[in-house]
This record gives sequence, C-alpha cells and structure tokens, in this order.
Amino acid sequence: MSDIPLHLARSFDEVADLYDAHRPGYPDALFVDLTAEARLGPNDAILELGCGTGQATRGLAPFGRRVLAIDPGPELVGVARRRLEAFPHVHFEVSTFEDWAPRPYRLIVSAQAFHWIDWAVALPKSAAVLAPGGMLACFAHVPEPPPAPFLGVFEPIYGRLAPELWVDSPERWYWPDGAFAHGLAASGLFEPADYRVYRATRTYSAEGFVDYLRTRSDYRALGPERLEALLAAVAQAVRDEGGTIEMDMPAHLHMARRL
Repeated sequence: MSDIPLHLARSFDEVADLYDAHRPGYPDALFVDLTAEARLGPNDAILELGCGTGQATRGLAPFGRRVLAIDPGPELVGVARRRLEAFPHVHFEVSTFEDWAPRPYRLIVSAQAFHWIDWAVALPKSAAVLAPGGMLACFAHVPEPPPAPFLGVFEPIYGRLAPELWVDSPERWYWPDGAFAHGLAASGLFEPADYRVYRATRTYSAEGFVDYLRTRSDYRALGPERLEALLAAVAQAVRDEGGTIEMDMPAHLHMARRL
C-alpha cells in the first residue's frame, strides 16, 4: 500500500469538480484490450472500485455490460452519475470496498484507486468476489518527470517548498516492478499478471496544471499553507515558460485472473 494516510482518500470529495475537470481519462485502446482479455459474456457484469468522477467508467460504459461503480465520496459519485446518466446499465453506490457487500462479478476494475483499499482486504476480497475465470484489472496514470526546461525551473521551487514531492510519487505503486505487482504475485490468489502500458500526453495551462495538482493526494498531504505557496510558485513558473506544460502521463495496466 501507499504510505500516504488513508484519510486523504476521502479528501478527493472536497475537490470533486476539479478532479472531474483536470484528471485525465484513459486511452480507448486500454478498454478494448481489457474487455477482450476479460472474455465477458453478454450477461457478465463489471465491478469498478474507486470510480471517482467516472474517468474510467466512461471508458467501460460503451461496451454495454452492466457496471456497478463504487466510491466512498458522495460528491464524486454525484458528478459521475451526471456524467453517465445516458447509460442506464451503469449504476453507482457510495461505499468503500471494505464495507461493500460481496456479489459475484466476472471483472473487477480499479483505476487510480486500488492503493487506497486496506491491503489486508483488497486482494482476498477481490478473489472472493470474482466468478471462476474472472479477472482483476488495476490501472493508473503515472506522470513522468516534467519536460525540459521545466525540470530545471521546478527543482529549486520544490527543494524550497516541498522536497519530498520531488523524489517520489504514489502512482509509482503501479509501475511494472511496483508494490501492486509484487503484492499480486505474493498473494497466491491470482495467475501471473499481464502488464501493458499506454502512452499519452496532456497539455495544461498554468491554472489547469495547478488545479490538477490540487487533486493529488501527495500534494493535499502538504496542508493548505504549504500547498498554496507551492502551487503559486509552480503556476508562475509555467507562465514564465510560455504558459503551458505538456506532461507525459502513460497509463499502466495490470490484469490477472483469479486462481
């Protein structure tokens, strides 16, 4: 699990509109591969854990399978419901996975959220919920370092205001050799995982970039005073370098069938 306090998972609900506006969606190819590998029948259903405002739900909905998307944040779920109201086969519940009453599913999906689930519960309960032959799929954007010249511009800012953010990112949990991959292999509950990466970039204005950073748990852990000082300096740096920043934000996908 991430070493960021779990109470920060609930803090995303405080920035639901920013989360919806500035967190990227996922490549169409990821969902094509995912649904093909899951071998879903016409009556099979999908469970999504930690749906947030529906960035991944929007990629699952067009495939026509029943989707139940759960998240502990009522504001986040409210945004997701509005976004997906055109898909009557997509349903939402406000709940943690820990508190959710198990029902059998063929596919469990979790985008940028599995690391918030109690690790003592996450994999055992997922295996128990999955129907025979069912698959767990976890994926996340893992932002890569900012491009030059931003590296040289940002480093002294972070060194002064938030040095701990310059050297680590919770999304590294989803790297091919990260904590999720190791935990999955050690659990003894799943077949060896199929790992894939999908390249993507996103261009932000100075204001859009800092609004995106406001939705990140590691930034929210700084507290309001440090966060605002850091974001003001970052926004000014982006303006000074031309007003926009293009970030490489590949999506890392892990798929594993239950034994």
